[in-house]
Amino acid sequence: MHISILSGSTRINRQSHRVALALEKAIRREDLHTAEVLDLAEYQFPMLEEVLHRHPNPPEGLADFAERVRHSDAFLFVSPEYNGSYTAALKNAVDYLKEREFAQKAIGVVSVSTGMLGGIRAALALQQLVLGIGGFALPQMLTVGQVQQRFDERGELLEPAFEKNIQTFLGAFLWLGEAVAEKKMAALSQGVVVL
Repeated sequence: MHISILSGSTRINRQSHRVALALEKAIRREDLHTAEVLDLAEYQFPMLEEVLHRHPNPPEGLADFAERVRHSDAFLFVSPEYNGSYTAALKNAVDYLKEREFAQKAIGVVSVSTGMLGGIRAALALQQLVLGIGGFALPQMLTVGQVQQRFDERGELLEPAFEKNIQTFLGAFLWLGEAVAEKKMAALSQGVVVL
């Protein structure tokens, strides 16, 4: 299974990207699945004027981003909490694509803050986005409060006790992702068309 981790902040000195890097490392460490971070700060998409499939002159990198999304079996959406919600950059990137790009795929939600609550309002809002694009939202969410004390800029864990939170979340996410992928493979082998 290939997992794409959407790192949703484009802000200077962003903290949430640390968590995206940490999750990529944790998935790769198990050596059962592949993972990559799709860093929206690197793509720098302009504000949406038209969706990709109708855009006369798509922004640079959008076709590559869409292709990576299409070839992903599951996703982790990682975002800081801005004013009680997730980032505009994440919503903008998702809105460029058709809903079916994410449909019937497992999507886990990760929110990040420098405060104690870990961006819970952003996580809840992201759950609604996942449902809106037809994804299978993992009920468990990973909320990372006081991120600057838990991860360094390379995504290395600074607080060993937090490892349990990561493993519990990833265990549930991978179980759902594998179950969905298995069901899709079974359907395809029977000639049933899946998204």
